[in-house]
Amino acid sequence: MTADSPHIQRLKQAGYRLTQARLTVLAVLEAEHGHITSADVLEKVERINPAIGRASVFRTLDLFTQLGIIRPTYVDTSLTPTYVMMHDGHHHHVICTDCKRYFEFDDGDMEALTQSLEKTLDVRISGHLLEFYGVCADCN
Repeated sequence: MTADSPHIQRLKQAGYRLTQARLTVLAVLEAEHGHITSADVLEKVERINPAIGRASVFRTLDLFTQLGIIRPTYVDTSLTPTYVMMHDGHHHHVICTDCKRYFEFDDGDMEALTQSLEKTLDVRISGHLLEFYGVCADCN
């Protein structure tokens, strides 16, 4: 993680300080490529810096969600979300409902859909999370 990371820049632009808790949580999320549960974030942050408390980790996850750095995703109506990184404001994947494995894919022609939604609904879209659910070949 570098000082010119888009996520660090987003924190700075929004007027937030780069605290040790925020930087550590961000490092954990980036190391896991953003597919991680809050329990796993807590465990990994504690290994890196035991002085960072549980409340700080959850406040940071909430802040990152508000800023669009991450988004929670729920598999099988789980109450515990898996957080995904929102690179450039969007993210796409297929989730196997049996083994919970993620398959990321490029957005294809999402630009046309985005423009159509903006025009039809009179909104400015800043990002999206597209999820498909199914059963992978290994679980069939």
